[in-house]
Amino acid sequence: MRLPALTFLLPALILLAALAGCATPQYQTTFRLIPPTDAQGRACVADCEARKTACQTECQARFEACEKDIEPQVEARYTEALKQYELDLRQYAAALRYYEMQLRFDWMHSYPYPFRHPFWWDPWPGLYFPPPYREPVMPTRDSVRAQLVARHCQADCGCLPAYDACFVGCGGQRVSETVCVKNCPPDNKTGIAQ
Repeated sequence: MRLPALTFLLPALILLAALAGCATPQYQTTFRLIPPTDAQGRACVADCEARKTACQTECQARFEACEKDIEPQVEARYTEALKQYELDLRQYAAALRYYEMQLRFDWMHSYPYPFRHPFWWDPWPGLYFPPPYREPVMPTRDSVRAQLVARHCQADCGCLPAYDACFVGCGGQRVSETVCVKNCPPDNKTGIAQ
């Protein structure tokens, strides 16, 4: 698989120059809550906060119970993941041997027909390109546990959006502010209120 160096070098240089020349600004949006000023609104907000705390406590308890329920499955899934990893590793090794063999044969026959001599051997094989596939990653118990927890347990119960809606319903305000954090234009370093 001998390819001319300029075939890949020129587009890479053009892409690098384009990326260096036009760095776009990056913005981050933050939210502020402005509480109501009257006593009734503040009491309502206190009730919203109590509901949010109860929601988060209940959600955390359900999440921990779900994690405990998953614990017996972790060892069985880890054993299955190790067997699959062994199979993937064998397939990867076979594919890598085939790829390297193909590179060696292409090295010997890389020139067009009129210029190829049957006894010619090129000591400079050209560019080496890594295989088009990645080496499999060995699983760990923690990664298997994390996958099971992500698949079966819900960590976010929607307590914060409900609190925000309750807060606004009590007369409070939710103000969003967009601020440039990277590659900022010289005239716009401050936030943009929405």
